[in-house]
Amino acid sequence: MSDMMNSTTSQLRGLASGDRFKILGVLQQVKQRFDRNKRPFWEVALVDSEGTIEAKVWSDGKWWDARSGERSPVEPGSPEMPGVFLNAPIGAIGTVSEFKGKQQYQFSELFLLDPEKYPISGFIQSSPIPIEQMEEEFRALVAGCRPAVRDFLEKVFRGDTWRKFREAPAAVTMHHAYVHGLIEHTLSVTKGARALAQTYIDSGIDMDLDVVTAGGLLHDIGKIDSYRLDPFPSMTLPGTVIDHIALGFSRFSLLAGEHSLDEALETALGHILVSHHGRKEYGSPVLPATPEAMVVSSADELDFLMYCWGSFPESGNGEVSISDFLPSAGRRFWRPDTRKVED
Repeated sequence: MSDMMNSTTSQLRGLASGDRFKILGVLQQVKQRFDRNKRPFWEVALVDSEGTIEAKVWSDGKWWDARSGERSPVEPGSPEMPGVFLNAPIGAIGTVSEFKGKQQYQFSELFLLDPEKYPISGFIQSSPIPIEQMEEEFRALVAGCRPAVRDFLEKVFRGDTWRKFREAPAAVTMHHAYVHGLIEHTLSVTKGARALAQTYIDSGIDMDLDVVTAGGLLHDIGKIDSYRLDPFPSMTLPGTVIDHIALGFSRFSLLAGEHSLDEALETALGHILVSHHGRKEYGSPVLPATPEAMVVSSADELDFLMYCWGSFPESGNGEVSISDFLPSAGRRFWRPDTRKVED
């Protein structure tokens, strides 16, 4: 590889059109396409500990096997492609370009690297919030509930369930799709729901704050059965064909019976689990029908939208940043430059 300094995915977003770069990471996706002239090119996704970028490798791009320390060419049409490059450490040399006002990346050379010298674990993204801090916040929320709720939550979030929960991603793509992503998302939803609930409690709405807390902490428990790290976030078979809402309700119901949870409390919490996506077309079999369920559902959707807003890349050309249309959010996101507004 060249003598250029290695960049990270975050640093690449600050480069200008025409800049060259070198980057290390893991190829999570390699898809062959064909241009108008029937020439092959490849769409790839590279992951490092700071994020993911998508890039193109045109037909004149070079693929090298450098695992031994010496590079040897790999023909794109060979039987070992693209499998040998997938989920493997690679180095890439590329150039920043611009298309329709959006920053794009092109890799001109890719190098398959020795996994012993460049272990995949060094490129796996995890939550930017220290796990010790999140564990402390989680346990404080549990401890703040009344005994019946607190005791149940303590029995749920322990042992193997807690180990899986604290490590799991919250999704495969879109939001919090990294190690410790589920606990990060869960905390954001629970704290947001509690803040909403307190506002309405102060205005006279009869709402059980402990049910809101427990519902927020439990709402995505089915994701520990729906996603896995292998080594990157991926769907399990049950997660694909049953979905996390049904899996979560099933797990919750078994735990509620095992620990003799009060029937009224079980129903209230179960309703939050099955309704938290807010709409039937989003996967919830019922709509939120209680104040507690409505604030958890609202906080869940808002956390997803805020993550999408915060993670879409800057335009890179000095223009106001507007994202591509995001079907799952049903909108484009806008990041206005309020710094130009004078007091």
